[in-house]
Amino acid sequence: MLVRRFQFKRISDKGGFPWMAQSEIETPGFYRGFTAVGRKLADVKEFAALVRWCERTGSLERLAEKHPPHFEGRLQTTWGGNWYHQKVKRS
Repeated sequence: MLVRRFQFKRISDKGGFPWMAQSEIETPGFYRGFTAVGRKLADVKEFAALVRWCERTGSLERLAEKHPPHFEGRLQTTWGGNWYHQKVKRS
């Protein structure tokens, strides 16, 4: 199941990261969510592109290894959920 479209939002509070990208999928027995906050819109768009690329290539479990160097100062990310959807056996 591919990642749904990311939503890009400008955060109005006075924190250090004014941009947020978020994508969540939730169905019975399956959840996958990705969130990133960043200093620039380009930073969170870069994360969204990285997530989509990792999913297309089948390497989502290695997403943490694929971040660009020194991203911690400009971007914070979280993700979680069921990485592999298992088919339900019907009797």
